[in-house]
Amino acid sequence: MEERKSKKNKKQIYTVLMLICAVVFFFALYKVVTILMDYKAIDDYYDKTNEDFVTTEELDSGQKINVDLQKLIDINDDVCGWIYMEDTVVSYPILQGPSNDFYLFRDYEKNYLVAGSIFLESTSARDFSDSHTIVYGHNMRNGSMFGSLDKFMDGQYRDEHPYIHILTADGQWHRYEIFSSYIADIDDGTFTIFNDNKQEYDKYLALCAQKNLYSNTTPPADGERILTLSTCTEDSDDYKRYVLQAKYIGEVDTIE
Repeated sequence: MEERKSKKNKKQIYTVLMLICAVVFFFALYKVVTILMDYKAIDDYYDKTNEDFVTTEELDSGQKINVDLQKLIDINDDVCGWIYMEDTVVSYPILQGPSNDFYLFRDYEKNYLVAGSIFLESTSARDFSDSHTIVYGHNMRNGSMFGSLDKFMDGQYRDEHPYIHILTADGQWHRYEIFSSYIADIDDGTFTIFNDNKQEYDKYLALCAQKNLYSNTTPPADGERILTLSTCTEDSDDYKRYVLQAKYIGEVDTIE
């Protein structure tokens, strides 16, 4: 009798364990499917954005990139530019909201999107004229948005992709040359905003030089404007950021 009761109890425990395992499995499967669907929605949305607003023109030297930024601005006047990095996935509109939280999870049409938008620091000059301008984006695990910034911690990758191009609202392309990459603490001074202050500028360059992983780049000089791209690190540390910095080279007529 006791043996039969013991077998019955074991069977019940086994059944409960199997049910728990099944619940855990299907919940995990649900989470994976949800993440994959989110990534597909991100890729589809920004692929469509590039299809709608970016065209290429064949030249003898290659392809010329044209972006109809005004068409985007007509949809949402928070659009203040377009960022493009050759041979990378980075080709996105730049938004500037009333706060740095506004476009964290909103697309350029102000609808919810888990990847949000690439966005300009809310206190930065809209025309990118500050001595130091910061642009933020999510670090998506599928490599979209600023999910590829960590690749630039490799100096060879930087040498193969040395430039960042920004199209501003006046229709002018601007070229920046990458000179620095590192992991920053959010309160170590990397995200300091300043303009036309030589003492702050020199202090900031000293900070960049101290952290810079590159040994073969030339830092800004004579007040050249600095552009910082920032995204979260992959270890989910709320206080760490991948940082990629570039110095302003000048206006360019075309991007090829």
